[in-house]
Amino acid sequence: MENASPSSEGKRPYHSRARQRQAEETRQRILAATRALFASRGYAGTTLEAIAEVAEVSPKTVSAVFGSKRAILAAVVNPGAFGPHVQHLLDELRATPEPSRQISLVAQITRQAYEPLVLELELLRTAPAVAPELADLAWEIEMRRRQNQSRLVAYLNEHRMLRQGLPLEEATEVLWALTSYELYRMLVIERRWPPERYETWLAQLLIQQLLQSTQG
Repeated sequence: MENASPSSEGKRPYHSRARQRQAEETRQRILAATRALFASRGYAGTTLEAIAEVAEVSPKTVSAVFGSKRAILAAVVNPGAFGPHVQHLLDELRATPEPSRQISLVAQITRQAYEPLVLELELLRTAPAVAPELADLAWEIEMRRRQNQSRLVAYLNEHRMLRQGLPLEEATEVLWALTSYELYRMLVIERRWPPERYETWLAQLLIQQLLQSTQG
């Protein structure tokens, strides 16, 4: 009996990691299935049963992992779900002390976060007309985005790099508004600006609006 215990103990971490990997693979299949169905059927036309069928899992599994269709959409547009390149830019932003570089990274992250999520963000923008519960989700996402940006504004103010006379609250609102999906949609989707042009324009405008001038 004493010899069996170490062996069984040794297997547990492996089995735990295998279960975690399997759970994450299932989660990603559900998200991929949801994106495909949202694209072809829209939010209202997508059911948990259809998601389960495309993901090749049971409806109970979908409910157990996410709980609701609203929660799946929230996961799809969650900043934590951004790809590794955007995550790398976020890490660089946190580690960069130079203000103009920080602002340039904000513009780069904004562009690269929105580019692959246009479909989902359009759903989030238009679906509240048929699914009112999504209005709250959209507001939660915007408030989280504003809170994150207020930290950058506080950092700039602490290091005396914020434009002179610009109140913290106004600076936060300027950053929040200029990096909104609505502005990205108007310029890149509707007016067909190249994404690179949008990123360059946004970085220049944010530096002009937020940072202390280095001239004179």
